[in-house]
Amino acid sequence: MSNGPGKYQEQKRAIGEQLWLHYYNEVLFKKGMITEDERNRMANRINARNSSSSPKHYAGAPC
Repeated sequence: MSNGPGKYQEQKRAIGEQLWLHYYNEVLFKKGMITEDERNRMANRINARNSSSSPKHYAGAPC
């Protein structure tokens, strides 16, 4: 399925997953459950999950 509706749905799902992961990462940080360093490392890991297939443009967690 190249560039068809399936590809679009897969990209949409991946972006949704990434947004939720960043959201929960930020919540954990704000509640004091993880340190700033841990939050930043996790944000980098979240961004790297699908970096080979599409660029990520998340600016929610400052580094």
